[in-house]
Amino acid sequence: MELSQKLQDALNKQVAMEYQAAYKYNGMRIYLDDLGAHGATHWMTLQTKEEIQHAEDFIQFIKSVDGQVELGQIKKETTDYDGLASVWEAGLSHEKEITKSIEDILALAIKENNYAAENFLRTYVDEQVEEEDNFRDVLELIELAGDDITAMFQVDSKLGQRK
Repeated sequence: MELSQKLQDALNKQVAMEYQAAYKYNGMRIYLDDLGAHGATHWMTLQTKEEIQHAEDFIQFIKSVDGQVELGQIKKETTDYDGLASVWEAGLSHEKEITKSIEDILALAIKENNYAAENFLRTYVDEQVEEEDNFRDVLELIELAGDDITAMFQVDSKLGQRK
């Protein structure tokens, strides 16, 4: 099944967004490591790797339908945040942007009757529900801990258990 140029461009843009997410989360990981939050650092390290895998999934899909992969630019990301809550707020906001992008590409695939792309993208719609939920869950834990240092150590310990 051949990709239209418009759909191929949208998928390539998503590849760049996934790499950008990895870059953003790597900046967060560096901040968390500097903060000494080892559990949170572990959590964000795994998130960074997951985003790279997502980019690879999109690349492999494009290639599997004889499309041409093009790698877009990655912009500079910060390594400076204002505490744990700000990290996960920024992450949740970014995941919502990724969700919107994937939904838009899915709408295009449906419009073009590209069933292979539609099937592939639907798995990522489900993935994004999970991604947003994960960020939201951590943010709720951080907010629940508030200024209680003992509770925050427990949150950090829980984050370190991510597999």
